[in-house]
Amino acid sequence: MANCCDMEAGDLFVCEVCGLELSVKKACACAPDASDKCTVPLQCCGQEMKKK
Repeated sequence: MANCCDMEAGDLFVCEVCGLELSVKKACACAPDASDKCTVPLQCCGQEMKKK
């Protein structure tokens, strides 16, 4: 699951359905173990986007 707290600057994510690609320019400041971390996975076309 691709959550923003797992993404690093330079990572590229792609939708396997439509081919949309998203590049991470700046990493999220959320800590993976924080109670207020981001919890929504990166999705497109109803599916999780995959790291390329």
